[in-house]
Amino acid sequence: MRLSIRTAAGAAALGLLALAAAPASAAPRAGLDGAATARASACYVYNVSGGAVNIRSGPGQRYTQIGTLAKGAKLPCGTDGDSGTKGQRYTSCGGGDYWSTIRVNGRDGWVASECVAFGV
Repeated sequence: MRLSIRTAAGAAALGLLALAAAPASAAPRAGLDGAATARASACYVYNVSGGAVNIRSGPGQRYTQIGTLAKGAKLPCGTDGDSGTKGQRYTSCGGGDYWSTIRVNGRDGWVASECVAFGV
């Protein structure tokens, strides 16, 4: 799927409005080296699903929802970059059990990997 920068940027702004109320109490993951930080900052997560994607505090639906990523929006990758983490099974976007990290208000959040694509 090809996204125009203008469309993705506008959608990201709308998606971020929902994230503004997310609590910032959780600390970012400790122990990151410079290479991991550089990989994450050069990466973006794009919502390629048919609607908004929930952002959770951990890799599963049992974790608290901390925000949403609007359809077509993008946010920076989290500390895991474009790697997936096996977690709780989900049924959205065709289903799966891999979750990807995304940066939200200075901390990592988790999105269902089948609902997103990675890019620069």
